[in-house]
Amino acid sequence: MRLQLRTCVAALGLVLMGGAPAMAFDCAKAGTPMEKAICADPVAKASDDAMESAFNTLRAGLSGPQKQAALDDQRAWLKQRNENCGKEKTPASCAADSNGARTGVLTARPESGPGPKSRLIPYFVRQTGSRDKVDVDVQLYKFADPATPGERLLNARADETAAKIDLKKDEPDDRSWSHEENWSISYASPDFISIWSTGYDYSGGAHGGASGTGIHVDLRTGRIVAFSDLFDAKAHAEIDKRCVKQIKAEKVERGAGDDADDPDLAKKVSEIVKDLANWSFKEQQASVYFGQYSVGPYAEGVYGCDLPINDLNKLSKVPLPPR
Repeated sequence: MRLQLRTCVAALGLVLMGGAPAMAFDCAKAGTPMEKAICADPVAKASDDAMESAFNTLRAGLSGPQKQAALDDQRAWLKQRNENCGKEKTPASCAADSNGARTGVLTARPESGPGPKSRLIPYFVRQTGSRDKVDVDVQLYKFADPATPGERLLNARADETAAKIDLKKDEPDDRSWSHEENWSISYASPDFISIWSTGYDYSGGAHGGASGTGIHVDLRTGRIVAFSDLFDAKAHAEIDKRCVKQIKAEKVERGAGDDADDPDLAKKVSEIVKDLANWSFKEQQASVYFGQYSVGPYAEGVYGCDLPINDLNKLSKVPLPPR
């Protein structure tokens, strides 16, 4: 499972051929309902071919454990795509959308920005859960040939993240424990990259926990960009004001209007805002993430505060997003 981020594609030759790379399947031999749906739709078939080409290109350049990890991840993704899209009224359309998203992962395509100077590639960690093992589904990014301090810093962050994953349960448990983490490239330029990490953990308790973390790297200097690098105290106060307004409105819409009158809400919002690890940046918009419990009880879930880049540029010390 991957927080709805992984969804579709036929198991095809990849599942049937074991360690062999995935190849575009022959529609003359289509046998499963998903294969037939894809072959009957030119857009879905084109997206499927493009996705498989991207996978083959990526895996051809990998070696060691990552070569097998990429294959394992692709197999799992294909299986989930089939299951999810098979339930849709228009499975071919679902497949086309899912293939496009998967191609973006395999080619490390930024969601916005001109893109980095050096090539990024996905980095996979996957383990099937058992009574003793945690079900692990992690997808990060690394630079294939890091050349700058910032590129090396991002790679080190990915290595550190992978090393901290708990692969074993604290004690044997028949329940399925899980650890999921997915990095998306919100914005990338030759000088700056903004990664948004989405996670979910369940370790046998009453419920699992979702998380979101921003990683913002100055690729030239090799520094993690901090809130104080971008905004002064006056700007902080203005951003707080805008986010409090948005969160109050959202609480009312969710039926939590009484909680919107929390006298400590402004203070809670300010604490979140001043930590850039709660931010994500795109070309036209930045967002502040308020996780579970941060501004309300668990049942309320998470909140977000969206801030147009044009407005932030009137408040920031430097042009946003950095280029």
